[in-house]
Amino acid sequence: MPNLLFQFAAAFAVGQGLRDGRLRSVLYAGVCLPEILHQGFLLLAGTSAWFCLPLHSPLGMVPWCYLGALLFEAGWRPRAFGALLAGSWIHLLVEGIHDSWGEGGVLWAFPVTLARFGGRILRDDPSWRATLGAAALIAGLSVASRLGKHPRGSR
Repeated sequence: MPNLLFQFAAAFAVGQGLRDGRLRSVLYAGVCLPEILHQGFLLLAGTSAWFCLPLHSPLGMVPWCYLGALLFEAGWRPRAFGALLAGSWIHLLVEGIHDSWGEGGVLWAFPVTLARFGGRILRDDPSWRATLGAAALIAGLSVASRLGKHPRGSR
């Protein structure tokens, strides 16, 4: 849970620069897409962990984002694809700096190699502190964004 919350916080920070609320929402969905697909295949479909590994790679997410973009009307599909892909890559970037229990969690060079790489900068911490920190980051970004949109005295 804390990892997904941190990934959403990173996307939230990026999404604040987007004026189009629909595009921002698709970006947020893209951040969750690698985890939803990974857990869906692993838990619901009963596939092996090796089958799910390409879902945590930059190139492995391209076909899934393309399929997701097909759910939108034809004129909006290129923007939906870009937002889904950007969101999934934000997910992978944040995932890449986590320790992932001693192994990297992202296949950066898939399909060339199945070796996993990770920055090992942040340790995975499933505690309440990590969740609280991510929630505070999201709340702080939200408040800062709202204050930036309404200069003092213009309300």
